[in-house]
Amino acid sequence: MEYIIQWAEKDDAKALGLIHSSSWIVAYKGIIPDEVLESITPEKREVYFTKAIRYKLEETAVIKSDNQICGFVTLGRCRDEDLSFEHGEIWGIYLSPDYWSKGLGSILLDWAIGELAGRGFKKISLWVLEDNLNARSFYEKHGFGFDGTIKQLNIGKNLNEIRYIKVI
Repeated sequence: MEYIIQWAEKDDAKALGLIHSSSWIVAYKGIIPDEVLESITPEKREVYFTKAIRYKLEETAVIKSDNQICGFVTLGRCRDEDLSFEHGEIWGIYLSPDYWSKGLGSILLDWAIGELAGRGFKKISLWVLEDNLNARSFYEKHGFGFDGTIKQLNIGKNLNEIRYIKVI
């Protein structure tokens, strides 16, 4: 499967909204309450991504196959106050469920790690829901490990989010 990775542009917001909402609905089914998942619509997420791209609120890159956006990754400097300046962060990585288990997630993650390493970061952090066993397995396969840090979120119910770190 041929692919390209490039920085998101304003015209990508609609595809990003669709991918973000559909991947949440599938990945978090049974973890996050259905009424919360149903409220995450492609249209609402498109509005968010339009602003995020226009005002450079975050750095998002897309992966395309056959000129269609299949997924995206958002990354940058680590936002956690307890970690040093040597940490970059993968803020989120999402693929359209149609592209799961085809290797594109690994390609996108490896690209993000390379991008952050190229900026001089020595470690990369990311947060994952404790109950999202598929995502945890994916990150562990790529050398990330739980560092013992847990924060509680309320997304329709109390959930634990755990921090993973990878030394690069």
